[in-house]
Amino acid sequence: MFDHFRNFFLMVFTAFATIATIPLTLKFQHDPLYAIYLVIGTISLFKSYPTMADSGLFLTLISIFPEVWPHLRHPLPTVMWHLYASTLLPLFNNLWLGQGTGNSNFFYAATLVFGVANGAAFLDSVWAGLAVPYGEIKQGYSLLQI
Repeated sequence: MFDHFRNFFLMVFTAFATIATIPLTLKFQHDPLYAIYLVIGTISLFKSYPTMADSGLFLTLISIFPEVWPHLRHPLPTVMWHLYASTLLPLFNNLWLGQGTGNSNFFYAATLVFGVANGAAFLDSVWAGLAVPYGEIKQGYSLLQI
């Protein structure tokens, strides 16, 4: 139906993932390794067909930055969403394509959960990377960045 817009959509998907990396590299220019880590997260988040390997690479690279771990705001829900998605995606894929008894909407819902989990991990990593230079936040104060 929209075949004449195919090239435009491909360009927009590719350009958005490319353009979104520019502010990250400018903001985290003091820590280029962390900027590369966030660029990998951006690419895994905004791919048109994300895979578990992309987010797996992004999530395992957080172990390089132990100073960031205390500043993660919501690590438990992010891990639970990833476990939920990694459990349901193969199951719904098998039900839908393998056995033919499932519905494609179930698989689509699981991919939405997977996207939310990747977005939460990415935003949490960005927040933690921004909070690290300020050190420990004292009781009764909050960190506000403009």
